[in-house]
Amino acid sequence: ERPRRQISSPRDASHARRTQCLDQTHLAQGRASERFHRSARDGARNVARGPKVLRAPRKASRGIEWTMAAFDASANADRSKFNVDLIDEADFRRKTEVFEQWLLDNGAEFPQLEIKCYDDEVRGVHAKEDIKSDTLCISIPLNCLITVEMGKDTEIGRKILDARLDLDAPKHVFLMLFMLTDMRNESSFFKPYYDILPQKMSNMPIFWTDDELRYLEGSYMLQQIADRKEAIIEDYDAICDIAPEFSEIATLDGFMWARMCVCSRNFGLVINGVRTSAMVPHADMLNHYRPRETKWTFDNSLQAFTIITIADITAGAQIYDSYGQKCNHRFLLNYGFSIENNVEADGFCPNEVSILFELNDADPLYERKHTLFLRDGYPGGRRLRLCVARNDNLTLALSLLRIIVANEEEFEALLLNQPYAYRTIKNITKPISVSNERKAMELFNNMLDALESAYSKPLEDDEERLRSGELAPFSNERHAVIQVKGEKVVLRFFKDFAQKCIRALSGEMDALCEDVYAREHTIIADQLCNTLKPLVRGGSQRTVSRVATAKGGASRGPMIV
Repeated sequence: ERPRRQISSPRDASHARRTQCLDQTHLAQGRASERFHRSARDGARNVARGPKVLRAPRKASRGIEWTMAAFDASANADRSKFNVDLIDEADFRRKTEVFEQWLLDNGAEFPQLEIKCYDDEVRGVHAKEDIKSDTLCISIPLNCLITVEMGKDTEIGRKILDARLDLDAPKHVFLMLFMLTDMRNESSFFKPYYDILPQKMSNMPIFWTDDELRYLEGSYMLQQIADRKEAIIEDYDAICDIAPEFSEIATLDGFMWARMCVCSRNFGLVINGVRTSAMVPHADMLNHYRPRETKWTFDNSLQAFTIITIADITAGAQIYDSYGQKCNHRFLLNYGFSIENNVEADGFCPNEVSILFELNDADPLYERKHTLFLRDGYPGGRRLRLCVARNDNLTLALSLLRIIVANEEEFEALLLNQPYAYRTIKNITKPISVSNERKAMELFNNMLDALESAYSKPLEDDEERLRSGELAPFSNERHAVIQVKGEKVVLRFFKDFAQKCIRALSGEMDALCEDVYAREHTIIADQLCNTLKPLVRGGSQRTVSRVATAKGGASRGPMIV
């Protein structure tokens, strides 16, 4: 929960605006969310009562293997989607010519580039001729940039600073303030820039219709969209409370448009030693692609924002920027698109799925476990984003699962004679016992089943729709399908992970570990060979509880073996 703002009690009008904007998203979340939470709680209770007989594993690995192969087969899908008939609409061309001339008149340079339009609100920058690597292809002078400091210097900006408002995205808000205020001036210096900006931004999920939001059924993205809307509304209300005249400058709809315009287009820069954010005309029209082909900075010696190529670019080709290594939920929420081939050069895919790890309120040890959760700042549960990687979030997820399913003997062993052995859940990086680890993986498998069942369509349907080409390249539906497909791939991977761990802990360790690194993902192979195999071997030799300590008496934490 974000800190409260320095505002008065919400007005009736604020409540009406809030309700109107949030109803769409809450409606789309609907029964899918209820179905997931009910299934997850039932799964947790079933695990607490005893081991569950597992179904034969579904052929999840085949789906994962196909997906990884498809990444290679469709490696250029995120480029080829721009191979459409270009829009040469007269009004767009007129505005573009005025915009480019305005930049040139004020010292900008981009002699080898031209702006093209692919869809109503989809533009890009292309090379008019061959461009060699290490070429300065764009230079936009400082006087053409809109910076945070310009927003702070407005009348509303000064009131916000004086009131010390705790805004959700303060840098963005100050950029928005300048733009929204200055756009009212028909003779504004920046009018050519304002005129070429997208007018609707209907690709942004906060503006999606009810039908479009239903494409995300089952995804935590729906909650993130609702949260984003609420944060924008709170910022708008907070500003109107300390500066009522702001409601005459911008409506809530206009404020939301400006928020997403700034969110998707601003650059974080250091200008003359000052760290700031800025809107950079022309440079903000470059689309995203990785690995990056250009690099940008603010060049203090030139007093200009510059973009330099780091690869050869052929005549007619689109020139791309990189928006960074991100999960598709961030691309979709902040930029209004998803990347079908969201894979780095080393094969890593940053796509994630959001999972809530929470205590079972029917657990007799609930209060004691809740105290342990509170030590880490988790009041009953913790939401984590997992990707296919061995990272801190996966380690913490396994630790949380071990505590959630621990019986009294296992929980006592964590604390017995070792009051400081596990100060927090984060310290529980090793299995507690064979039986606890098996229960933890059974719970994990049940949670993943519940999450996957919350979607309206299976992974295979998403793959087929993307493969068939039936979805329009820039449509919200296609971007939503890419998003939920990425989440399902991660879910399938961790279901495979959990099920193989359960089999290994149920007597199949030797068979699973044979040539494991040739057959399995490294994360699964490492878990089986380096974590579970020593645990199982230790468990076969001892039957009583003990506390393991490192040499010299330094505690490594207790383990029931």
